Amino acid sequence: MRPAAGIRELTCRAVLGECPGMHDVWPDADVLLASRYRLITLLETGGMAQVWRATDELLDRPVAVKLPAGDTRAAHLAWREARLAARLSHPGIAAVHDYREAVRPDGSIAPFVVMELLSGETVAARLCDAGGPMPWGEAVSIAAAVAEALAAAHAAGVVHRDIKPGNVMLCPGGVKLLDFGISAAAGEPDDDETGASFGTPAYAAPERLDGKPAEPATDLYGLGVLLFEMVSGDPPYDVNTWEELAAAQAHGPTPLPATLPVRLRELITRCLDDNPARRPTAAQARRVLTRLVPSAPARLTIPLPKPPPTGHAKVLPAAPRTGSPVIRRVAVGVALAVTAVAFVAVINAVGGPDDSESAQPVLPTSPAVSPSSVLTEATPPPAPPQPTVTTSAPTTAAALTVEAALTRVQATVEAGEESGEIRPDVALDFKNLLRLIDPDADAGLNEKVDQLLRKVRQRQNEGNITDTRASLLRERLNDLRSASTP
Repeated sequence: MRPAAGIRELTCRAVLGECPGMHDVWPDADVLLASRYRLITLLETGGMAQVWRATDELLDRPVAVKLPAGDTRAAHLAWREARLAARLSHPGIAAVHDYREAVRPDGSIAPFVVMELLSGETVAARLCDAGGPMPWGEAVSIAAAVAEALAAAHAAGVVHRDIKPGNVMLCPGGVKLLDFGISAAAGEPDDDETGASFGTPAYAAPERLDGKPAEPATDLYGLGVLLFEMVSGDPPYDVNTWEELAAAQAHGPTPLPATLPVRLRELITRCLDDNPARRPTAAQARRVLTRLVPSAPARLTIPLPKPPPTGHAKVLPAAPRTGSPVIRRVAVGVALAVTAVAFVAVINAVGGPDDSESAQPVLPTSPAVSPSSVLTEATPPPAPPQPTVTTSAPTTAAALTVEAALTRVQATVEAGEESGEIRPDVALDFKNLLRLIDPDADAGLNEKVDQLLRKVRQRQNEGNITDTRASLLRERLNDLRSASTP
C-alpha cells in the first residue's frame, strides 16, 4: 500500500523533498520537489530540459516546472534563466515564480525553474496545423505583441537570444514569449565555445556564430525570422544543421511573397540584415507593426493603437434647417468634397493590399453642386495677398524630435567606430545602451543620457575615444536631452 503523502515526505530527504528508490524513472508523475511542487504530467521534452505540469501545494495553484537535463552547464543555464526572467514583469512574457533544487536518486542536484502555466498553442504548432503560412494580418498582430515584449526585456537589460515560433505561445488571453533558457544580459561576453547556447540553426543571428557579446539586435533578427516564417510558411534558411546554414547563407534567403505590403517586406528585410547596427530596435519594429495591424487584431496582450480610419466620417447631430436652399446645397457640396478629400488621404496613407503608393486620387463629383459653384456661391472674396517674408533660422536642438536626435547620436557612434576614433568594443557598449532608449517613452530618458555622458567621460579618460569624438558625442547627447524636454 502506498504511504500517505505526509509519511512519505518524512521518509524522504526532508529539505529537498526527494524520495530516491520510489520510482524506477526519475522524474515521474507524483514526485514531490522541494516539499512543495508535485509533478502531474510531462508536457514537453527537449534537448536541454523537460517541462511538467505541476501543482504548487503551498499556494494550491497549477504551475509549470522546467527540469534541465544534462550536465552542470544545464544547471547553470537554469539558474541564469530564473535570475534574468525574474527581472521582467510584462503581460507578454511568461512569468517565473521560483527557482529551487531537488535531489536525483543518484544523489546529484537537479535545479528546476517554476513558471506560469499557460494554455494554448505555439506559433510552430499553428503553422504545422495550417500546413502553410498564416494570413499576414494575423502574423503582424502576433509580431507586434512579441516586439512589445522584447522592448520591455531590452529595457531591463535582458536579451532573449532564442526567438522562434516554438517560443511564442498563442493563449486565450494573448501572445506570450516563452523560454529564456539561453538568454543573457545585454553586453555580456559570449564565452560558450561548445555552441550549446547558440539555439536552433535556422533562427540563429550571424553575430552569435562570431562569439560577439549579447546585444538586443540579436532578438530583432529572430523577430525577422519569425515574421518571415509566419507569412511564407518556412524560415528564410530552412536548415537543420550549422553546416547546412553556412551553405544556404552563401545563396541568400528565400524570397518573400510579393503580395505582402511593401512596409512589411521592408521591415523583415531590415530585421534580417547581417549587420546588427542596421536592424531596427524592438520599439521601432513595434511602431511599424502596429501601423500595419488590421482592424481586428488577434491574440494580443498589449494595448495597440487604434487601426487607421476607414474613411467613414463621424456623424454629427443635424443642424437646424436655416438659410436659403442654395446655401444648404452649397454646404452639402462642401461636406461631400471635404469627405472625399479625407477619404483619398486615408487611402494614400494606409495603402491597399499591395501597399502601392503610386495610385493617383480620383475625386468624386456631386451632381447637386459642382466645385465651381461651391467657390462662387459659398467662398467669400479672397483677402489681398500678403507679402511673403522669408526668414532663415538655424536648426536648433529644440526643433529635433527625440527619434531624430537619437538617430544622430547613433550615427555619431558608428562614424567614430569606422574612423577608429572609438574602440570597437566601446562603440558596441554605446550602441547597446542607445538601443534601450524608446523614443516614445519619456520615463528614464534623462537618466540614460546621464549614464551615457558618464561613460563618454570615462572612456575618454581611458584613451578609448578621442577628444574630438567625445566632444561631438556630448553635444549630440545634450541635443537628445533637449529634444525630450517640452
